[in-house]
Amino acid sequence: MPPKSAARADEPIVSIEAYLKGPLGQYLAVGPYLDLSDVRESPAKESNPRLIAPWLLQDIGDYRAALQQWFACLMVGGVLILTVPHAFLYDRQNAAPSLRRPQQRRLYTPRALAEEIEEALAPNSYRLRWLGDLDQDYDYAAPHPTGRSDVAAVIERIAEPDWLLEAEIPSRPAPVDLFEPDHTRIEQPSRFATGRILALKLDHLGDFLLGVPALERLRATFPTSEITLVVASWNEDLARSLDVADRLLVFDAYPRNSSEEPVDVPGKRSQFEALVPDSYDLAIDMRTDPETRFLLRHVEADLKAGLGTKAQFPFLDIFLPLEAHLGHYDTAWGEELKPDRFWAQPGLARSPFSIHGDSKTARPEESALVWGPYLRLPPGDYVFEPFLEVGEGGLIACDVAVDVERVAYSVFPTPGATKLHFTNERDGAQVEFRLLGVENEPVADFRFYGGRISKRGASSALHQSEYLTLLIELLALRSAKTGMLSKAYR
Repeated sequence: MPPKSAARADEPIVSIEAYLKGPLGQYLAVGPYLDLSDVRESPAKESNPRLIAPWLLQDIGDYRAALQQWFACLMVGGVLILTVPHAFLYDRQNAAPSLRRPQQRRLYTPRALAEEIEEALAPNSYRLRWLGDLDQDYDYAAPHPTGRSDVAAVIERIAEPDWLLEAEIPSRPAPVDLFEPDHTRIEQPSRFATGRILALKLDHLGDFLLGVPALERLRATFPTSEITLVVASWNEDLARSLDVADRLLVFDAYPRNSSEEPVDVPGKRSQFEALVPDSYDLAIDMRTDPETRFLLRHVEADLKAGLGTKAQFPFLDIFLPLEAHLGHYDTAWGEELKPDRFWAQPGLARSPFSIHGDSKTARPEESALVWGPYLRLPPGDYVFEPFLEVGEGGLIACDVAVDVERVAYSVFPTPGATKLHFTNERDGAQVEFRLLGVENEPVADFRFYGGRISKRGASSALHQSEYLTLLIELLALRSAKTGMLSKAYR
């Protein structure tokens, strides 16, 4: 097990007894538990009813592996209790690195901890039984943190069901600009060789998975070619299992967690050149984002292919444009709205990062609890995602109004209520987002961190997995039918 880092003199004492007095008590008091900070070797798999990892995860670089290792030690029905320093209460920061604990790798809010859990553990292998802030005896007026200042989560291991989740293309935030081709290319046929192919797929896991259909199509299109595939180290095992390449090379263009290390892809150019000194008939960059496209410039290949335009990447011989110059109404975009753009009832607590209220401070019978920011929007379909944490013991409602008329409404906490879809039919209509009380229900303890508004446009018609597959289809078309312009004309 990872060793526990030495504590600063002014760090709160991570006492299991102290946790017994708060919301975690109901999970700790029912029987024996194992404190992972006192363990040097991993417990046997599926052997423990209760594990607690107090202030450990934030100091571990590979948080995915740590969460998976701890979770594997739980028996079905057992719980894993996680506590980490609260970014806003203990660190009093909203961006890493931690000034109070230099050994700390990441900052945490409940949302950040939940995202790491969801990323590390298989869907439907667990349920998140409790998530929230621990601030018992915290003095908000003190110049330094006093009292509890943790984020905590309780994860229960469940028996995985026989059924699987429906296949769904993961969503991504609406881009500011996404482009489509605006012309047709007609070229003089000239066949090209495809004996040796170099394919770059330098992505994080999620984007790599989206590219699997294109990789499989590449193998099927060029069954006799010698394909060399370059992937990040964390995707090596998955890439090998796909059996789509004759040779696999590992190159980490990005850190596995970009929040922990600076990103410097150009600085790794010489390392990349040393990795691929050979010559190829065709080299392809299969990353949708353009940051790695320049690596093809330094590959010895007769033809080079990727997403983008000739104007962006003059060294590309075969390219599938992502650009289309869309009008004001057709463009997809997204914007984050910070809490300082919203108004709130006078009794609610405000900070630069959030608006906080509960049944004692909120007055839902008087007005909305939080409202704003009165945007003027063009016509289109929109989604508003409130960044909202809601505790137990009450409810919070959120609605969207266009020119004062309500067009969307959800109650929290309710599964699937995190996105409010609405349509604006009038150019320049005024849009307002509101947090409200629910009639005849107490107001839940809540923290509002702002939100994100996204507009759907014509540019979102194709997903990145589709673009990559179309790029391979274009290669197939050029290699077998239409060909390429000869070197003299390109």
